[in-house]
Amino acid sequence: MNSTHGSRWLGVIAIAGLMAASSAHAAKWEAIESLPGQSPTSVLVDGKERIYFKVAPGKPLVVPIDGPVQLRIVSRAELDQAAAVATYVLTVSENGREIEHNATESSASDRVTLSGSRTALGKSRKMTVDVAAGAHRLTLATAGATLYLRLQRGAPPRSGEQTVSLTPVDAIRSVLVVEGEKSIPYYSVWVGKPVRFRVVGPTTLDIISRLDFDATMRGTQAYRLRLTEGSHQLQQVDFKTSKASTASYANLKDRVPSKFDRFRVAVPTGTHDIAVELVVPAGGSAEIHARIPQPIVGGEE
Repeated sequence: MNSTHGSRWLGVIAIAGLMAASSAHAAKWEAIESLPGQSPTSVLVDGKERIYFKVAPGKPLVVPIDGPVQLRIVSRAELDQAAAVATYVLTVSENGREIEHNATESSASDRVTLSGSRTALGKSRKMTVDVAAGAHRLTLATAGATLYLRLQRGAPPRSGEQTVSLTPVDAIRSVLVVEGEKSIPYYSVWVGKPVRFRVVGPTTLDIISRLDFDATMRGTQAYRLRLTEGSHQLQQVDFKTSKASTASYANLKDRVPSKFDRFRVAVPTGTHDIAVELVVPAGGSAEIHARIPQPIVGGEE
């Protein structure tokens, strides 16, 4: 594929056959509706009752859970008024160590009602956390807004589970990463020059990223990526990385790839145009590879 600056590609997403896969191969989510010392809250979503837990800034929610398992967290912000937009960060940690966070924003949903209250709630935002084997106590903390959280557990990803790589609808450059006998296409992101993917949900967008090292960069370097859909920020992630020892770029001779970083974003039902952009460092560049795992069974929560 041509790597000339400014090139654009028509996105080809091999999703139709994937969505037709047998439900026996899809993950089924089971709601967590009770937690020690917590009072659940009833929320009506399209007229159907769902159990949520309230979490406020400075008052985190502790979730005991046994792994291996996936924990899906559906968050809805409490809004002062129906026209408001809430910006918040939801952080998952264990023993003071951050596992994952989601920096996002949400406006009011007309499909949701908080039982016994006229308080407006935001549209749902989802994140999924892989929980390792053993007993865990995860801490869910919010900053910026009071949240209502719906918690669901699902089977962990199976080893060897098939995935589909995505070709972006818009990218400034394509780069081949060579590692051993494998060559994997990545797509470049700069500050102000995102890569854009068209994704059909519900699914999980799995993103692998590498920072580009030039001849002046030494040791550990930090970088930040931001995911948006239109004007809405879906997630912001920070990584620290160093040069890869076993990978190289086939068609980018003046740069060396970093070790890979990875994060995932839950994508709700519908067609979504998702942009991935480099935020920091200002003069740097990074490479993105995106793929879709086996589709997930589950409705609006």
